[in-house]
Amino acid sequence: MRPQAEIRILELTRGGRRISIGELADSLHIGLERLNQKLEVLSEKKAVSCNEGIVEMSTAQRIMLAEQLIHSGYDPQKVSRFLEWQEFEQFTGETLERNGFRTVKHLVFKSRIGRREIDLLAWNDSFLLAIDCKHWLRGLSPSRSRQVASAQAERSQALAERLDTLKKHGVCNPEKRSLMPMILCLGDPRESIVNGVPIVAVSKLVSFLYGVSPIDEKLRRIPVKVEAGQSLLM
Repeated sequence: MRPQAEIRILELTRGGRRISIGELADSLHIGLERLNQKLEVLSEKKAVSCNEGIVEMSTAQRIMLAEQLIHSGYDPQKVSRFLEWQEFEQFTGETLERNGFRTVKHLVFKSRIGRREIDLLAWNDSFLLAIDCKHWLRGLSPSRSRQVASAQAERSQALAERLDTLKKHGVCNPEKRSLMPMILCLGDPRESIVNGVPIVAVSKLVSFLYGVSPIDEKLRRIPVKVEAGQSLLM
């Protein structure tokens, strides 16, 4: 299917909206026979669902279609405009939970230099991850990528000093663990590690976690610790 048509499908199915094949054909200015052929190809790839003349897409299918567009060379910023940041985070959380992680979304806490928020905290027996979901990241300049990585490392450092917050949310023995900052994006990033912070395409998250060592020295690890006076913070 032409990239413009796939972009239109992403646009029309935002927010869980279902559309008729006739409505989609009118929007794309193509005939029903041709559209049905193209939808059949997408259905075989499990990128869309078509039932009784209705087209709908799950969050996972929308992420899959967006990644396919980016991998084919389509403008990632244009693709990302039709993905809600909430569905990107939801997909990431569900992927981690299916692979044995516990997760907390939108973890807000106070640090010594102000309020901080982690998009997704995730942990299992091997990893304790502070994840920043940036579905628009691909295409950024190296200097901007360094800024994004440094900002996530700073937020992770602040969280690593909040033993009480980690315990409150169910992390077992956090004082014996190290926190790893991570950034997830759509499509393959220009650099896979920036200032010790891994930047991983969401479609490769599981393979990354199964393939990387928890003690890989290239990756930044921030020991969880107790700061004097931290109990005064709420």
